[in-house]
Amino acid sequence: MSIRTRKSCSSKWAQGASAAGVAGFTLLEVMIAVSLIAIALVTLIGAQSQSVAIATSSKFDAMAALLAQRRLAEISLQEYAAVSDAEGDFGDEYPQFHWKAQVTELSEKDTGFKGTAGMLKAVDLTVSIEGDTNLSYALRTILLQGGKAAP
Repeated sequence: MSIRTRKSCSSKWAQGASAAGVAGFTLLEVMIAVSLIAIALVTLIGAQSQSVAIATSSKFDAMAALLAQRRLAEISLQEYAAVSDAEGDFGDEYPQFHWKAQVTELSEKDTGFKGTAGMLKAVDLTVSIEGDTNLSYALRTILLQGGKAAP
């Protein structure tokens, strides 16, 4: 009587697969690849988000500078005595932008120039977007009585 040994199916498959050259990915290789893709995507999304924030800030700076210059031109056209603290918006054209002007009369002590008492006013103008404290643009000019604004 001869004793027959039987090989398991799994060992036949393993022998056949390696002999036939069938290749595949292990679970560890797949997990590493997915992790690398996830890290790359998170980095790209973060860079895109930062790019959008910079573009928004740049757009605000450009528009706020133009609106501030416009408002300063309006202030400089007023009578010297009428220039005082005020605030408001830019109407229906730019409803989200808000401005605030603070006027300070400069004395000889402030300027260091003798004989300028009552002749100079500092105008501090701030342009901002209502409800957003992060975006604001500040500008200062000096008004001379009977003269024009100095940048």
